[in-house]
Amino acid sequence: MQKQLTIVQQNDTHGHFKPHLEFVWNASGFELKKTRGIGTAAGYVKGLKETNPNLLFMDSGDIFHGTAPLVQSKGDVAVPILNALELDAFVPGNWDFAYGKEQLGKLVKELDASAVACNLLDDSTETPFLEPYVVKKTDNGLKIGVIGLTYPYEDKIMHNHFSEGLIFSKGLEQLPKHIDKLKANENVDLIVVLSHMGLPLDVKLCSEVKGIDVLLSGHSHDRTRKPIVKNGTIIIQSGSHGSFLGRLDLTIENKNVVDYSHQFISLYEPSIPDDQTVTSLVQELFEPYEREHNETVGKTATTLHRMTLEEAPMDRLITDAYLHSVEGDMALSHGWRYGVPVAPGSITLNDLFQIIPTNPELFTVELKGSEIYDMFEANLDHVYARDPYNQMGGYVLRTSGVRMTFKPYNPRGARIQTIFINGRPLDENTTYKIVAAGQQTLKKFEKLKNYQNIHSIEVLKKYISSLSPVDVKMGDIESV
Repeated sequence: MQKQLTIVQQNDTHGHFKPHLEFVWNASGFELKKTRGIGTAAGYVKGLKETNPNLLFMDSGDIFHGTAPLVQSKGDVAVPILNALELDAFVPGNWDFAYGKEQLGKLVKELDASAVACNLLDDSTETPFLEPYVVKKTDNGLKIGVIGLTYPYEDKIMHNHFSEGLIFSKGLEQLPKHIDKLKANENVDLIVVLSHMGLPLDVKLCSEVKGIDVLLSGHSHDRTRKPIVKNGTIIIQSGSHGSFLGRLDLTIENKNVVDYSHQFISLYEPSIPDDQTVTSLVQELFEPYEREHNETVGKTATTLHRMTLEEAPMDRLITDAYLHSVEGDMALSHGWRYGVPVAPGSITLNDLFQIIPTNPELFTVELKGSEIYDMFEANLDHVYARDPYNQMGGYVLRTSGVRMTFKPYNPRGARIQTIFINGRPLDENTTYKIVAAGQQTLKKFEKLKNYQNIHSIEVLKKYISSLSPVDVKMGDIESV
């Protein structure tokens, strides 16, 4: 007998629960669309449930961090909003560990949704920190096994306190065991993996692990308008920032998916109704935090965004501000993905807090040219590695004072073609002064860093106000 199941996915909301702009590519370049907020996602899902009770709504991570209200409350303000969404399950993303092990444990206990991760252990006991999986039952009698896979490289690329007291892995040993257990002991009809490993890693994982029916991917902010099918697994990822949802309608017979359809849903479409209860709750909970950050700090003549791999205007603004504030030969910033676009016009403190919510402290560090060369080669490998399991972090390192060309398809250690610092070829024996911020950037050189007792948002505020309107120039980092 055939049975129907609908799965709705969101991922990488990063605290963008209020109306905001979203970057959308079009035939002439790009445009900015107005997304109405998380209340629209709630309205869409609740509308579906009115006619289809056999529905699961799941989140692939990064739900507790990314905007001023979430960061300043250490995620607490997100809990009642997420509970109002009536999520069924979620897996923590790499930024959900930002407040440490104890706070994440607290947030998970307060969340109505089941939190799952089979590749995460408590270091003190070497036992699972969260439940590896959960079994969900639908009104039509289906049993769905949902297994979580959190980000495996937390201890390698994030701040140390994110991973303190926890052990991370790719889950390659644990996952098959849980799949077998769910099928043999729980007699489930469907295996769903809820992942925050990133789309390239997830596709490779599915090529190596049998028995996964559906994988809901997160972390890499991909907008998969057509599912990827690998080794019999249906794989989707649904954008970011609460601007999109993914929907799978599955037909299941004898524990097999015999048919499916997919919709990639843009939440800026006016035909989707809002859930006014959720929208009002967001407004109420966010207002005290945002009121103190409504100050306009200046204007931008450039659309600020992070939608490009090699360099992006949002990050060039950051590194330009760093070099304007602290003397150095070059500036660096991590190649983050999060952060919604800022249109030409006024920039507020709220904008700055979503551009760089961690507000890290600036530092200087002196490195030899050879170390800088190796640093860029390692970063390029983390972005373009042929083996997806070696892809770590976000985009190419963001820079000011650097001119670099590279071939992304070359092997590790041989991608850079040319590199210049302040208009002169990089000299391997010369020592250069780098300005950057936080522990995530140049993590391996932490002991050499000289922190400056000034933080990123303060630097950005002064830079923008002094040069308003800022006009960000790029074109220094190119694949050739």
